[in-house]
Amino acid sequence: MKRTSVILLLFCTFLSVNAQECPPEWVKYTFGGYFYNIQSDHKNVRQTETEFKNYLLNTARANLAKQIKVTVHDSSEIKKSAVDGRSALIYTSNTKFSTDLNMKLVETKTLYNPDSREGCAIAYIDRDAAHNFYKNELTLAENKINNSIMIANNYLATGFKRKAQSELDSILKYLDSVEESLFWLNIFGATPSELSDWQDIFNHAEQDIKCTLAELKYANVIYLSCSADIFGKSYPTLQNELKGVLSSEGCSFTDNPLEADWDIRIRCSAQEYNTVRIGNVSSYLSYVNAYVSIDKVYSSQRIYEDEVSCKGGHNFSYSDAARIAYDEIKETLEKNIKNYILQ
Repeated sequence: MKRTSVILLLFCTFLSVNAQECPPEWVKYTFGGYFYNIQSDHKNVRQTETEFKNYLLNTARANLAKQIKVTVHDSSEIKKSAVDGRSALIYTSNTKFSTDLNMKLVETKTLYNPDSREGCAIAYIDRDAAHNFYKNELTLAENKINNSIMIANNYLATGFKRKAQSELDSILKYLDSVEESLFWLNIFGATPSELSDWQDIFNHAEQDIKCTLAELKYANVIYLSCSADIFGKSYPTLQNELKGVLSSEGCSFTDNPLEADWDIRIRCSAQEYNTVRIGNVSSYLSYVNAYVSIDKVYSSQRIYEDEVSCKGGHNFSYSDAARIAYDEIKETLEKNIKNYILQ
């Protein structure tokens, strides 16, 4: 028997209880460049050839998956920590990543002799091919991240800060998925310098995105001019409540309209409507009429202009009825303003 056949027979004997001699051309898969598992057996009379081959292949795949899992647990899990505001990827003792995902990289071969009813199957992963697969995955991820950052910068350049924030929030979540590809790149033979280079790329991208998001948190700057009265008496409550709502959405305010992203102007006035008397109870009805305009300062563009009216009723007075109407109109103004500037 040739020396290569003897070597392969020893491998098959070790890996399968009912091992038979395997083809010499499979010897190359038993070297260090592959994860592999070889199975061989005799087909019983009740099995079809297809059933027999599938049995061998399924066994080989299952054992290969176990081998990958052992390799994974013998290696390390990728975890992220932050030191002095910078992210670092650190390896520890276990893994949260599923080995099932990597079975898509498995290739298989079978051999069957109908005369002797002997069959052999191999399931294997080419380490270099897997390494290149995950390197390509990381390259695609890098391109996607850079593209999103470019889109966000374009939004910022044209004054759409909220859209920029949404784009960066989305890509920041996507960055979490990159850790898995980094992990598997390491499993499939990345050098320490290669892994470090990829880690630096994504760590720097993450830090840049987080810094930009921090700057954008209160970057929607508003100039709000709101005049409101109840029958000649100033009603500052409307402006205060609108500012409170917009502040909770991450907006800040300026007294200089030229320094703002949005110039919002509101003029409101109350109007007595009528009195409805039912028995000894009088109901006072008032209207509040509001004119509102929203200008985008960057482009000197008026994006919204309208007049709205709301009615309020109260049993005590027209002034109390006007306050009820202001509550109604505040909700309408709040909805319209948020719809146009929080984008």
